[in-house]
Amino acid sequence: MKASRPALIARVVPAIGALSAFGLLRGNPDDRNITSNLLGRPAPGFTLPLYERYSPDYGETFSLQEHVGQPLVVNFWASWCLPCYDEAPILQQAWQTYGPQGVQFVGIQTQDRDKRDEGRTFIARFNLGFPNVLDNDSLVGVDWALYGVPETFFVDASGKVVAKHIGPVTAAVLDQQLGALLR
Repeated sequence: MKASRPALIARVVPAIGALSAFGLLRGNPDDRNITSNLLGRPAPGFTLPLYERYSPDYGETFSLQEHVGQPLVVNFWASWCLPCYDEAPILQQAWQTYGPQGVQFVGIQTQDRDKRDEGRTFIARFNLGFPNVLDNDSLVGVDWALYGVPETFFVDASGKVVAKHIGPVTAAVLDQQLGALLR
């Protein structure tokens, strides 16, 4: 008997997701340190709409340009990305540790068109205290030359990209990179 289209999709989509996760998570974490053309260059600017929960502290939008002068952690994620679920609590903990030291974090939901409700659910699940925005058309992701999600960029106080991490970021990576940014 021929499988229905929804049944076929229900089998193929998880298989593709599993292969993607396998590709991101296999091997030595150092294998994921793919050089970025942005390293040593000014971070591409953006102004994106904030999720409502951050409006009291940040307004309606988050503009990267308004935060030059302080170290930045720019994390790209998507609601469908399983490794993003693994790193979210680690990012929240780092925000609680390094935010008071002057490091600004921003999460950018990308590759997730028209998934604002799913983004709200993701943010609430991990009670993310750092601002998160929606890159609905994934244009900021293009400007930052993403390979996929999750990816995390570290930007120094002058606004230059100094490091990039592909895959779920770990506490050790955050400590290493943020320690260097704060020196």
